[in-house]
This record gives sequence, C-alpha cells and structure tokens, in this order.
Amino acid sequence: MKPRLRGTARAEVPGRLLDLSLGGALLQLQAALVEGEIHDFALDLDGETVWVQGEVRRCRPASRGGYEVGVEFIGIDPRDQRRLRAYIQSR
Repeated sequence: MKPRLRGTARAEVPGRLLDLSLGGALLQLQAALVEGEIHDFALDLDGETVWVQGEVRRCRPASRGGYEVGVEFIGIDPRDQRRLRAYIQSR
C-alpha cells in the first residue's frame, strides 16, 4: 500500500478591494474561502503592496459574480501598519 501524501498549496486569487479599515477588509474574490481560515493577503494600495495576515470572517456569493469575503486582520508588520494607516487617512 502506498503512503498517503499530505501537504498544502498556495494560490494567487484575483480580487478587488471593496472596503478597507485598520482592522480588516471586504474583498471580492473569484474563489470562495472557508470561514475561520487564516490567509496572507497582498493589498495593492495605489501601487504599494501591503501584506497582512487575516482570518476569514464571512464568505458569500457576490451579486456580480465571485464571492464577497470579509477578513479581520490578525497580523501585520509595523511598517505595513503605518502604510495602511497613511493610505486610509489620505482617503
């Protein structure tokens, strides 16, 4: 009997940022994410990439196709936190 192999896969999923705060974001993604899972997200804020780690709080089908995914930020580098704050304050 062959041993079963287990592992994880990383994927890049196209998305659109619908709403943003210091504590989280609402994204429109082409793939569903499981509530409670933790993922790394790269947010493009006017050409500058900010990396956050977030927990999926909700995922539901979007009226325009794809899925609306609510994410609560649970980890962010202090430098990216400053970039995020500056971006939000400039809006």
